[in-house]
Amino acid sequence: MQDFHEQKRAAIIGALRRHIAGEVRFDPTSCRLYSTDASIYQIAPLGVVIPKTPDDLTAIVQIAAETETPLVPRGGGTSLSGQSIGPGIVVDCSKYLNNIGPIDVSARKVTVQPGVVLDQFNRALAVHGLQFGPDVSTASRATLGGMIGNNSAGSRSIVYGKTIDHVLSIKSILADGSTATFGSCTPTEWKRKAERSTLEGRIHRDSQRITEQNDAEIVKRFPHILRRVSGYNLLDFLETGLRKPDTGQSLVPLLVGSEGTLAVIAEAEVNLVQRPKSRGLLVPHFDSLAAALDVLDLCLTLNPSAVELMDTMLIDLARTQRSLKGVMAAIHGRPAALLMVEFSGDSAAEVSARVHDLERRLQGKPGITALVPALEPSLRDPLWNMRRAAVPLLLGIPGERKPVAFVEDCAVNPARLPEFARLFREILRAHGTDGAFYGHASVGCLHIRPLLNLKDVQDVRRMRAISEDVTDLVLEFGGSLSGEHGDGLARGEWNKKMFGPTVYEAFRQIKRLFDPRNLLNPGKVVDSPAMTENLRYGPGYDPQPVATVLDYSNQEGFFHSIELCNGSGVCRKTQGGAMCPSFRATRDERDSTRGRANALRMTLSPSGDENREPLAERWLMEVMDLCLSCKACKAECPSNVDVAKLTAEFQHAYYQ
Repeated sequence: MQDFHEQKRAAIIGALRRHIAGEVRFDPTSCRLYSTDASIYQIAPLGVVIPKTPDDLTAIVQIAAETETPLVPRGGGTSLSGQSIGPGIVVDCSKYLNNIGPIDVSARKVTVQPGVVLDQFNRALAVHGLQFGPDVSTASRATLGGMIGNNSAGSRSIVYGKTIDHVLSIKSILADGSTATFGSCTPTEWKRKAERSTLEGRIHRDSQRITEQNDAEIVKRFPHILRRVSGYNLLDFLETGLRKPDTGQSLVPLLVGSEGTLAVIAEAEVNLVQRPKSRGLLVPHFDSLAAALDVLDLCLTLNPSAVELMDTMLIDLARTQRSLKGVMAAIHGRPAALLMVEFSGDSAAEVSARVHDLERRLQGKPGITALVPALEPSLRDPLWNMRRAAVPLLLGIPGERKPVAFVEDCAVNPARLPEFARLFREILRAHGTDGAFYGHASVGCLHIRPLLNLKDVQDVRRMRAISEDVTDLVLEFGGSLSGEHGDGLARGEWNKKMFGPTVYEAFRQIKRLFDPRNLLNPGKVVDSPAMTENLRYGPGYDPQPVATVLDYSNQEGFFHSIELCNGSGVCRKTQGGAMCPSFRATRDERDSTRGRANALRMTLSPSGDENREPLAERWLMEVMDLCLSCKACKAECPSNVDVAKLTAEFQHAYYQ
């Protein structure tokens, strides 16, 4: 007799194949490859669906609703907090749902599908002198759907704000499979929608009631800073409509940053900003992190478009990366920290004047060891790209202790950043570790990653203890636990502590209102598992040893050379450089550098079968087959992942 779960799985597969034109992948290989993202977590899905059309997306949600199967919307899989993995069906919108509608240049707005990649979007806009405001460091592979789900910001948020400031309307598919378009409504339109007996009608009625009932506590508990993306955006919902009815009420603020837990995005209308005609950098060098943060206020008085921080750990790592070695000639000596202060304007002369004005003001300040202007694109762009490569640089560190993302996203008032950073470092040292300090100093959002070995039970306990202390510190400073990367699996469990029981219960009511059966990306934002569950590498993790032919001593062994891939997905870029040619041809996760490294890692995972030959498995050949051994990954991956070498090792073992 067939198992009930297998019968249900077969029924879901059959329904999907009958009703959608896209790809239905419930095979073990696809499930393995979509079980991870750029976070420290891993959860195997039931299956993967790659929709080709908006109608596919609607049918997928309807089938999931009918069969009560969870859904996890996914773009480029670059989540650092685990938002794009989970049980049920992973819906990959990046391959086909990447259409950009007609650009309304005069009104500066356009409609996009969720799979549009930010760099692709900005290339299309550049011919009109326009761009999308938020500019995340993962722009080469981050999708607009993911940015909306995460309320992304980026380096220039001091000018452009967050994604929530640029979304005009969202066409969505609700948890029951019905469609609804959310945007600005007049009071009359809102009332008319609220009178409907549909799920959309209930959402309009009860979201307003829930928020108004908790008005005072929401205002009290939400951090009053630019960079806050934890929880549901109840304060923004209050401030855009309920408190200012003349601007029109809108549910868009609730959907932006909801991490796919309230609705599935089918398309979004977004506004656009003027593309600056000129940019320039001043790169001050410092002999300490404190000295860099001490001049932040002075830098901000000149209205820069960005102030980015890099500490000595990142700078040293950049020296070892092939694609960044050239730019390191512009770095004088071995500074403890750098600031990258960017100015934007209508002319090169204006930008140059502002760069040199700041240079004069910083001359002689304590702790400054050098001041490097970077006005020409040949120097400016490589320096900026060095900062954008921070995450894969850090996660490419050899050895067991890695810079781990779990409290890396705190944001406070920039005026208090020097004190906050000092106390944060004291917490790390009190727990026997340290970390890398970098990020968006201009808006008080530093990415601080403690060095931990999550295969060690003591370090897993240390991770939780650090989280306890850091959440206390963030509350003391009136800050946000997440200023950019969202809650996901890393921070969801702390939302009750950060917002208090009243606001947290309002979050839960909003979730139940939109998604009564908890089918949409469950376990994110509210009712999350403990942050120490579902770890990709847990305590006692011991990969199966294999005999190798090639030398991996520089990477501290064969498995560590695979572990250099952290999932940040630089290999998914489709423009610039050569990595990864097979992915560019197929746009398929299994043909990316990340996909191949993940496949090798998973086949070496502990299985309990000592007689198994992990590198001789057929499914692994399906993933490795299209690797061209071109070495583009070794040249361009900031983490120095060399899949060509790994492929040679695999092929030798396989054909043996």
